[in-house]
Amino acid sequence: MDLKFSGTSLNECLEKASSELNILKEALKYKVIKEEKKFFRRRVEIEIIEVDENKVSIEEKEIIEEFPETKEEFGAKIESGKIIITESKNKDEIITIKTCPGVILIINGQKCDGITPVTSQDKIEYKFEESEPIRSINISITDDKMEAYVDIKSTPAHIYELIDQEYQKNLIMKKKNIDNKYPPKYTAKELKELLYSKGIKYGIIEKELESICNEYNVEKKLVAKGVAAVDDIPDEIQVLFKDSEELIHYKDSEERVDYRNRFSIANVKIGDSIGRIIPGSLGNDGQDIYGVPVKRKTFKKAGVRIGEGCKLENNGIIATSEGKPTYKGNTFIVNKLYKVDQVDLESGNIDFVGNVEVVGNVLEAMEVKAGNELHVGKNVESAILRSSGEIFIGGNILNSTVTAGRENVGKKQYLESLRGLFSIIRDLVDSTKQVKEHNLLGSKKDGEIVKILIENKFKSLPKTCRSILNYNMSEGIQHSDVTTFIINKLLGIGPLKINDINEFDIFKELLEEEICEIEDLMVIPTNIHLAYAQGSTIEASGSVFITGKGQYTCNIIALENIEFTSEKSVCRGGTLSAGSEIKLKTVGSVAGVSTVLKVSKKGRITADIAYNNTIFCFGEKQIMLEVSSKNVEAYIDKTGEITIDKFIL
Repeated sequence: MDLKFSGTSLNECLEKASSELNILKEALKYKVIKEEKKFFRRRVEIEIIEVDENKVSIEEKEIIEEFPETKEEFGAKIESGKIIITESKNKDEIITIKTCPGVILIINGQKCDGITPVTSQDKIEYKFEESEPIRSINISITDDKMEAYVDIKSTPAHIYELIDQEYQKNLIMKKKNIDNKYPPKYTAKELKELLYSKGIKYGIIEKELESICNEYNVEKKLVAKGVAAVDDIPDEIQVLFKDSEELIHYKDSEERVDYRNRFSIANVKIGDSIGRIIPGSLGNDGQDIYGVPVKRKTFKKAGVRIGEGCKLENNGIIATSEGKPTYKGNTFIVNKLYKVDQVDLESGNIDFVGNVEVVGNVLEAMEVKAGNELHVGKNVESAILRSSGEIFIGGNILNSTVTAGRENVGKKQYLESLRGLFSIIRDLVDSTKQVKEHNLLGSKKDGEIVKILIENKFKSLPKTCRSILNYNMSEGIQHSDVTTFIINKLLGIGPLKINDINEFDIFKELLEEEICEIEDLMVIPTNIHLAYAQGSTIEASGSVFITGKGQYTCNIIALENIEFTSEKSVCRGGTLSAGSEIKLKTVGSVAGVSTVLKVSKKGRITADIAYNNTIFCFGEKQIMLEVSSKNVEAYIDKTGEITIDKFIL
């Protein structure tokens, strides 16, 4: 039966539908399918799409209340999965069926989606929308390739049946889930094949695979684990004596210090333990889940050397003579102490392999050389002091030359030159390749491009090369692979002899070998401690600490830091060069005495007060302080320019 009704108005359509279906208008759900208006006539057509079962007609209610025992059963019902249609004796009663989501209703071979009128003569069928069970797996691998994890998700297919319902004139089908059909679980064999397909072939955890086979859903399960490398444990060298203990005590003290008596040399006796070797152990290489070996970190044996004045006994280092113990360059030594009241014409120059202690002064034209530490209780005047260890001066240094770590100062400067040249060559090669790639200089040869770049962009290269050549000449080295390449390929017209930029690859390897060799020869940096210096040259392979009045017109070189520790210390005139940092209290003077302060590009210079005409140098760049300032801090900023943070005095 057609469920479309027409009339001159919407209300008339609803009245007709209500009368014919014997259902209250409020129970009807409809849609307007046609609406026409011609001259003074109007026509509306609607289609009933659904009926609210909870709202029945007034007549039905009255019949139920008045004659409950004589209710006629008719309509559509669902029983044991079957749809049964029983028509009313009143043939005008319309019976309808409406399907629900997930159920396909077929009447007389036609699929029906909305409210469909039916009779007992109709062939009514239905079927449930089918879905296949789905399973998915994700294998994740850690960044270090040492672990693999599995995630499994199974989505079942649901099995439904229709819910039984009693006779209804307007039946709406309902379904319920009675079972789930899951996809097959992964087998251990399948999981292994999936792992193999990812390249995972080592460290597979068989027990975990078996466990996973019992689950439909798995979250982040570890299924493969590599073997981590166990690094070698190096030998540990324990130093059992304290070095410069008195110096630390005085540095932390706020009391007035008598610098003349400040230093004393600590000694050991025969039989004292000065060190111990704790043997390390070998580790093991590892293997990642791809089967690739993971190399362990290996360490060379400590190779402790036993020098004069001590012996090795059951991994212990024992003193065999009295003296000052030291540990430098993997070598234990007990230095004998040479002690003298004063160095003058009567004592003569001193050249001793161990520690030297001068109780008083070192006088004019005298020279003192110490194989280890050098202590001077009072003043040094117009003299030369050289030591392989630290130097402590209790008085003033006047018109003298003082060098600590004498064999290292030159080596360390040479090492910095080698490192600087390596960096320049690397940048030079990159720039040459860019010029060629973008054809910036036309069809020029590699050597011509290199020469142009050196002359215009890498102007510091010739100076660095000459510094390396000068050191080799001072060491009596006339020819080496490094110096030969510099002379033939980098200086003058040498770059024009370069046929291929790849020639620099071999040169960089030579530089790296030379750098490693010099680094192996280096020992622990040594420091100089002094109260005041004037008109002197002071060089340290470590740091220079000025603990008293300061310095005047000196040339001070420290491969690490230069630090003025006393609040009243003044730095006036001269040139101070440090590898890392210069810390000052007051630098310069009101009269504008020029003082030059030099550090590396990554260095830093600080001063409580800095007067005008103070020059700050960072590598090749320099700037002069124009206005006297306080709380000064100078450095190279991110743009590569010198920045001076300060407050005007």
